[in-house]
Amino acid sequence: MDRSFAEDRLRAAARSINCRVATSSDDGDLRALLRGNPMGGWVSVAMEREPSYFVPLVTGDEHDAIIARDAATGCAVGMCARTIRPAYIDGEIRSLGYIGELRIAADHRHRFHIIREGFQTLRRELHRPDLTPFYLTAIVADNAPARRLLEAELPGKPTYGPIADCTTLAMRTGRGAVAPAMRADEDDLADISDCLARNHARYQFAPLWTEADIRDAAQAGGPGTRDFLLHRAHGKIAGCLALWDQSRARQAVIRGYRPQIAWLRPWLNAMSAFTGIPPLPRSGEALRLVYLSFMAIDGDDPAIACKLVAAGLREARRRGFDLALLAMAEDNPMLPALRQSFRARDYRSKLYLVHWPDGREAVEDLATRIVHVEAGLL
Repeated sequence: MDRSFAEDRLRAAARSINCRVATSSDDGDLRALLRGNPMGGWVSVAMEREPSYFVPLVTGDEHDAIIARDAATGCAVGMCARTIRPAYIDGEIRSLGYIGELRIAADHRHRFHIIREGFQTLRRELHRPDLTPFYLTAIVADNAPARRLLEAELPGKPTYGPIADCTTLAMRTGRGAVAPAMRADEDDLADISDCLARNHARYQFAPLWTEADIRDAAQAGGPGTRDFLLHRAHGKIAGCLALWDQSRARQAVIRGYRPQIAWLRPWLNAMSAFTGIPPLPRSGEALRLVYLSFMAIDGDDPAIACKLVAAGLREARRRGFDLALLAMAEDNPMLPALRQSFRARDYRSKLYLVHWPDGREAVEDLATRIVHVEAGLL
């Protein structure tokens, strides 16, 4: 009797939520969910998408969202996104799925059936195990409630398996000029794509950037030739880095701090001029940030990494940015040198592979390699 009652309640809860693939008619509600439900942690950051949710970050990506609505009121109460783009998996170019923008409205936060129905809709309407047997996703490391829920083996939810620890370095932009020899021009595009290919193929899940991809990105407002900085050695490009301004499509807005951080914020900011660590913005303030992306360095040479990042920070300041973000896996051999050379705030996250039973074997067969992700794609 008790089991039957519980099953009846689950079925009733499912009927109270309508989930479907979002369309342009849902644009305003998707943006409101992102705006009103920031990512948790010691700082709350809303990754907003203004003026339209459907402005692409990268041309050619397959991007869809699932929206959940209260069946009685029609109000949007949850969402998640699924993106497909080419990446290096075990050294081969394959399609890699990403799951992100998982948001539940505050007054529905503890209703697991919304997450269950959303995932079931994603699996039924969008999941293609022959193309993408698993998905990559990131969760803020100190967002314990979200991690407990998503790591739990619960009916109707895919498995979340930890794959790597990731750090996003938030660095204050620097002063000074970039050496002319470090700037790229159109004649460098083929060599840039070669540098990206040979280095990204060594990593797990590193995105594929061809010469055509870079040209398409530039036409859509993303990084182009003018945004690349180069290190040359022995007549070839041995390292590259690009500045990626995503503000035309996505903005990072501070929505609050934990009480103890909020109380200390004026003192921490007063010290930032001496420590070099970026100040903490006011709640409601959009960050003037740029992503340091498209990073590829022969031999994972820390000295080249530091040289390129320093040049990137100088160029970012020249363009009016206050903050630059660079994401790396914790076991990346270049990370210790970057931490030592640049005073940065660390934003730590956990990377997971998300899969249903039809993707378990593909996950288990993956080789052990250092993971490489772009902060601008998470």
